[in-house]
Amino acid sequence: MLRKAYYSILVVLSLVGVWATFTRLSEGLKVTGLTTYSTWGLWVVFYIFFIGLSAGSFLLSTMVYVFNMKQFERIGKAALLSAFFSLLAGMVFILIDLGHPARFWHTLIYRQANSVLSWEIQLYLVYLLLIVGELWLLLREQLSRLANAADGFKATLYKVLTLGYSVPSEEKVLEEHRAKAAKWLKVLGIIGIPTAIGVHGGTGSIFGVVAAKHYWNSGLTPIIFLVSALVSGAALMLLVYAFMGPENGEKKSLLNQLGSLLILFISVDLLLVVSEFLVGLYSVIPDAKEPLLNIIAGPNWYIFWLGQIGLGAVIPIALLANKNKTTYTSGLAGLFVVMGIVAVRWNLIIPAYTTPHLEGLNNAYVDARLVYEYAPSTIEWLSSLGLIGLFVLAFSIACNLLPVFKNEEVELNYDRQSQGLSTSIQA
Repeated sequence: MLRKAYYSILVVLSLVGVWATFTRLSEGLKVTGLTTYSTWGLWVVFYIFFIGLSAGSFLLSTMVYVFNMKQFERIGKAALLSAFFSLLAGMVFILIDLGHPARFWHTLIYRQANSVLSWEIQLYLVYLLLIVGELWLLLREQLSRLANAADGFKATLYKVLTLGYSVPSEEKVLEEHRAKAAKWLKVLGIIGIPTAIGVHGGTGSIFGVVAAKHYWNSGLTPIIFLVSALVSGAALMLLVYAFMGPENGEKKSLLNQLGSLLILFISVDLLLVVSEFLVGLYSVIPDAKEPLLNIIAGPNWYIFWLGQIGLGAVIPIALLANKNKTTYTSGLAGLFVVMGIVAVRWNLIIPAYTTPHLEGLNNAYVDARLVYEYAPSTIEWLSSLGLIGLFVLAFSIACNLLPVFKNEEVELNYDRQSQGLSTSIQA
């Protein structure tokens, strides 16, 4: 019942998101709450949010396939899969934010060697190929076995995803294939570490090099992006594994280790937040100081205190530090952190547009689009929530269809059971 309700809600959200996105693309940016002075809004917030989720998830996967931390092996595939879908979500959000979305391909053709954004686009492409390559190496053997055991749509899907790979019949040859796959996974993971850092650190650099915005213009900005990415990636894996991972004796132990890792990342993130505010509030430059004052004491103060600090740090740490925590408690802690990171991204983007560059500029001209205030329009909210629902739906379906959490023996027998060929083997 809960499963049906879950998927029904996601389907409805997806349909609403498709409609709202079509409305934006057909009517332009006039349907948004953006203004001449506030040119980036909710879609950019979710763009950097999902890019951070992707980079953080990918970096967690490298702990397994590069640094051989076997205790996190059960989340390795899920981390890569979430990195894939999060990257796609981030790309869609920035696409609909563009004034001319149909010209997105210009970034691939007309490159600028001295542009941070141009390099960032190239890194996205390399990063996407690395994720897909690692996923294929990890899943090909299981998919090949499933293709032989399943029938109908599943069999066709698995055969397509194997890209023609078939499991060797000889055990010795199979072990050689596995060894080569492990070697390539490590190579791709090693290449992926600086690439993932470049992807989200580069996203932070896009903001950090904007000299016109003192609030962003800092060498600390890319570092803040990276730490937030690790926080969001660990939180997402905690959430996903708590509610979607298989029930077994190792689940609680893995969740405890993920929880400890998340507390560490949150602590480092809080240290950076304190440093940023202490230095920023000491500044005499209005464009550097006023956004921070607006964050902690402005009209939207609750986004910082309740969202970023409460949901994103205090409550999760309290839940994870509890020795009697349950699987669902750990999952809720992960959910709260993910929600808190949305508040972090909001406080990065929106307050930067609240202070006039020239004193009195906000009163020099009077027009609805010439204000230093921003509130997302209904279309922005509907498209954002709908697109999130769409990608969560796609991720959930992928987790159900692909052998992401279960080992190949369990997955194979699960499919065989559904066909009446054998009984299942308990994981």
